[in-house]
Amino acid sequence: MDHPTIGDRISGAFIYAALAVILVLVLYPLIYVLSASVSEPSAVIEGRMWLFPVDLTFTGYNKIFHNEEVLIGYRNTILYTVVGTAINLFMTTAAAYPLSRKDFAGRGVITAILVFTMFFSGGLIPTYLLIKSLHMINTIWALILPGAVSVYNIIIMRTFFQMSIPPELQEAAAIDGCGNLQTLWRIV
Repeated sequence: MDHPTIGDRISGAFIYAALAVILVLVLYPLIYVLSASVSEPSAVIEGRMWLFPVDLTFTGYNKIFHNEEVLIGYRNTILYTVVGTAINLFMTTAAAYPLSRKDFAGRGVITAILVFTMFFSGGLIPTYLLIKSLHMINTIWALILPGAVSVYNIIIMRTFFQMSIPPELQEAAAIDGCGNLQTLWRIV
Protein backbone atom coordinates (compact mmCIF):
# COMPACT_ATOMS: atom_id res chain seq x y z
CA MET A 1 0.00 0.00 0.00
CA ASP A 2 1.29 3.43 -0.90
CA HIS A 3 2.13 5.93 1.79
CA PRO A 4 0.03 9.08 1.74
CA THR A 5 1.65 12.06 0.08
CA ILE A 6 1.96 15.47 1.71
CA GLY A 7 -1.01 16.63 -0.39
CA ASP A 8 -3.07 13.70 0.87
CA ARG A 9 -2.18 14.54 4.46
CA ILE A 10 -3.02 18.22 4.01
CA SER A 11 -6.35 17.48 2.33
CA GLY A 12 -7.12 14.85 5.00
CA ALA A 13 -6.35 17.38 7.76
CA PHE A 14 -8.55 19.97 6.03
CA ILE A 15 -11.42 17.47 5.73
CA TYR A 16 -11.12 16.43 9.39
CA ALA A 17 -11.00 20.09 10.48
CA ALA A 18 -14.11 20.89 8.41
CA LEU A 19 -15.93 17.88 9.83
CA ALA A 20 -14.95 18.92 13.37
CA VAL A 21 -16.36 22.41 12.78
CA ILE A 22 -19.59 20.95 11.36
CA LEU A 23 -19.82 18.58 14.34
CA VAL A 24 -19.53 21.48 16.79
CA LEU A 25 -22.08 23.53 14.84
CA VAL A 26 -24.58 20.66 14.91
CA LEU A 27 -23.85 19.32 18.39
CA TYR A 28 -23.79 22.61 20.34
CA PRO A 29 -27.48 23.50 19.83
CA LEU A 30 -28.53 19.97 20.73
CA ILE A 31 -26.50 19.96 23.94
CA TYR A 32 -27.67 23.50 24.74
CA VAL A 33 -31.35 22.58 24.41
CA LEU A 34 -30.89 19.43 26.49
CA SER A 35 -28.98 21.37 29.16
CA ALA A 36 -31.55 24.17 29.16
CA SER A 37 -34.34 21.64 29.65
CA VAL A 38 -32.82 20.43 32.93
CA SER A 39 -31.49 23.79 34.15
CA GLU A 40 -33.20 26.32 36.36
CA PRO A 41 -35.21 28.58 34.01
CA SER A 42 -33.85 31.75 35.60
CA ALA A 43 -30.26 30.61 34.88
CA VAL A 44 -31.13 30.12 31.22
CA ILE A 45 -32.92 33.48 30.94
CA GLU A 46 -30.08 35.34 32.68
CA GLY A 47 -27.52 33.72 30.34
CA ARG A 48 -25.60 31.91 33.09
CA MET A 49 -25.92 28.59 31.27
CA TRP A 50 -23.73 28.18 28.17
CA LEU A 51 -23.30 24.46 27.63
CA PHE A 52 -23.79 22.40 30.76
CA PRO A 53 -26.80 22.50 33.11
CA VAL A 54 -26.88 25.06 35.92
CA ASP A 55 -28.94 24.40 39.08
CA LEU A 56 -30.17 20.99 37.89
CA THR A 57 -33.96 20.59 38.02
CA PHE A 58 -36.46 18.31 36.32
CA THR A 59 -39.48 20.56 36.93
CA GLY A 60 -40.09 21.07 33.21
CA TYR A 61 -40.19 17.35 32.52
CA ASN A 62 -42.44 16.83 35.53
CA LYS A 63 -44.90 19.40 34.17
CA ILE A 64 -44.78 17.89 30.67
CA PHE A 65 -45.47 14.35 31.85
CA HIS A 66 -48.32 15.52 34.05
CA ASN A 67 -49.92 17.46 31.19
CA GLU A 68 -52.71 15.30 29.80
CA GLU A 69 -52.69 17.01 26.39
CA VAL A 70 -49.03 16.12 25.80
CA LEU A 71 -49.66 12.49 26.73
CA ILE A 72 -52.69 12.39 24.41
CA GLY A 73 -50.49 13.79 21.65
CA TYR A 74 -47.89 11.06 22.17
CA ARG A 75 -50.61 8.41 22.26
CA ASN A 76 -52.10 9.72 19.01
CA THR A 77 -48.69 9.87 17.36
CA ILE A 78 -47.96 6.25 18.21
CA LEU A 79 -51.47 5.12 17.23
CA TYR A 80 -51.43 6.94 13.88
CA THR A 81 -47.96 5.65 13.10
CA VAL A 82 -48.70 2.01 13.89
CA VAL A 83 -52.15 1.89 12.26
CA GLY A 84 -51.06 3.99 9.27
CA THR A 85 -47.98 1.87 8.66
CA ALA A 86 -49.97 -1.37 8.89
CA ILE A 87 -52.62 -0.12 6.45
CA ASN A 88 -49.97 1.28 4.08
CA LEU A 89 -48.02 -1.99 4.10
CA PHE A 90 -51.16 -4.04 3.45
CA MET A 91 -52.40 -1.79 0.64
CA THR A 92 -48.98 -1.50 -0.98
CA THR A 93 -48.50 -5.26 -0.97
CA ALA A 94 -52.03 -5.83 -2.28
CA ALA A 95 -51.33 -3.51 -5.22
CA ALA A 96 -47.71 -4.44 -5.92
CA TYR A 97 -48.08 -8.21 -6.04
CA PRO A 98 -50.56 -8.38 -8.92
CA LEU A 99 -48.60 -5.73 -10.81
CA SER A 100 -45.47 -7.85 -10.48
CA ARG A 101 -47.09 -10.87 -12.15
CA LYS A 102 -46.43 -11.20 -15.89
CA ASP A 103 -49.71 -13.09 -16.32
CA PHE A 104 -51.78 -10.19 -14.96
CA ALA A 105 -53.65 -8.64 -17.89
CA GLY A 106 -53.64 -4.86 -17.98
CA ARG A 107 -50.78 -4.40 -15.55
CA GLY A 108 -49.07 -1.92 -17.87
CA VAL A 109 -52.17 0.26 -18.11
CA ILE A 110 -52.75 0.16 -14.35
CA THR A 111 -49.10 1.02 -13.70
CA ALA A 112 -49.34 3.95 -16.13
CA ILE A 113 -52.47 5.23 -14.37
CA LEU A 114 -50.75 4.94 -10.99
CA VAL A 115 -47.66 6.76 -12.24
CA PHE A 116 -49.88 9.49 -13.70
CA THR A 117 -51.26 10.15 -10.22
CA MET A 118 -47.73 10.70 -8.94
CA PHE A 119 -47.32 13.70 -11.22
CA PHE A 120 -50.84 15.13 -11.18
CA SER A 121 -52.68 15.05 -7.88
CA GLY A 122 -56.04 16.61 -7.12
CA GLY A 123 -54.59 19.10 -4.69
CA LEU A 124 -55.37 20.24 -1.18
CA ILE A 125 -58.88 21.62 -1.68
CA PRO A 126 -60.31 18.57 -3.52
CA THR A 127 -58.73 16.33 -0.87
CA TYR A 128 -60.41 18.35 1.87
CA LEU A 129 -63.76 18.26 0.05
CA LEU A 130 -63.47 14.49 -0.35
CA ILE A 131 -62.68 13.98 3.33
CA LYS A 132 -65.56 16.26 4.26
CA SER A 133 -68.03 14.46 1.99
CA LEU A 134 -66.96 11.11 3.48
CA HIS A 135 -67.65 12.53 6.98
CA MET A 136 -64.10 11.91 8.15
CA ILE A 137 -63.38 15.38 9.55
CA ASN A 138 -62.00 15.18 13.12
CA THR A 139 -61.45 11.43 12.88
CA ILE A 140 -58.35 9.29 12.84
CA TRP A 141 -59.19 8.24 9.28
CA ALA A 142 -58.77 11.76 7.94
CA LEU A 143 -55.07 11.44 8.73
CA ILE A 144 -54.53 7.78 7.86
CA LEU A 145 -56.56 7.04 4.72
CA PRO A 146 -55.27 9.83 2.41
CA GLY A 147 -51.76 8.43 2.85
CA ALA A 148 -52.78 4.78 2.84
CA VAL A 149 -51.27 4.11 -0.57
CA SER A 150 -48.02 5.47 -1.94
CA VAL A 151 -47.48 4.89 -5.65
CA TYR A 152 -43.74 5.23 -5.15
CA ASN A 153 -43.77 2.42 -2.59
CA ILE A 154 -45.94 0.28 -4.89
CA ILE A 155 -43.41 0.65 -7.69
CA ILE A 156 -40.51 -0.19 -5.40
CA MET A 157 -42.28 -3.26 -3.98
CA ARG A 158 -43.42 -4.39 -7.45
CA THR A 159 -39.83 -4.15 -8.71
CA PHE A 160 -38.61 -6.07 -5.66
CA PHE A 161 -41.13 -8.84 -6.30
CA GLN A 162 -40.15 -9.00 -9.99
CA MET A 163 -36.40 -9.05 -9.39
CA SER A 164 -36.05 -11.20 -6.28
CA ILE A 165 -38.68 -13.91 -6.68
CA PRO A 166 -38.10 -16.19 -9.65
CA PRO A 167 -41.18 -16.91 -11.78
CA GLU A 168 -40.28 -20.60 -11.61
CA LEU A 169 -40.92 -20.55 -7.86
CA GLN A 170 -44.37 -19.08 -8.41
CA GLU A 171 -45.06 -21.66 -11.14
CA ALA A 172 -43.99 -24.46 -8.79
CA ALA A 173 -46.36 -23.11 -6.14
CA ALA A 174 -49.19 -23.06 -8.69
CA ILE A 175 -48.43 -26.67 -9.66
CA ASP A 176 -48.53 -27.60 -5.97
CA GLY A 177 -52.03 -26.13 -5.77
CA CYS A 178 -51.36 -22.68 -4.33
CA GLY A 179 -53.66 -19.90 -5.45
CA ASN A 180 -52.53 -16.28 -5.78
CA LEU A 181 -53.23 -15.43 -2.14
CA GLN A 182 -51.44 -18.53 -0.88
CA THR A 183 -48.46 -17.77 -3.14
CA LEU A 184 -48.36 -14.21 -1.85
CA TRP A 185 -48.61 -15.27 1.79
CA ARG A 186 -46.38 -18.35 1.80
CA ILE A 187 -43.76 -17.61 -0.86
CA VAL A 188 -43.62 -13.95 -1.70
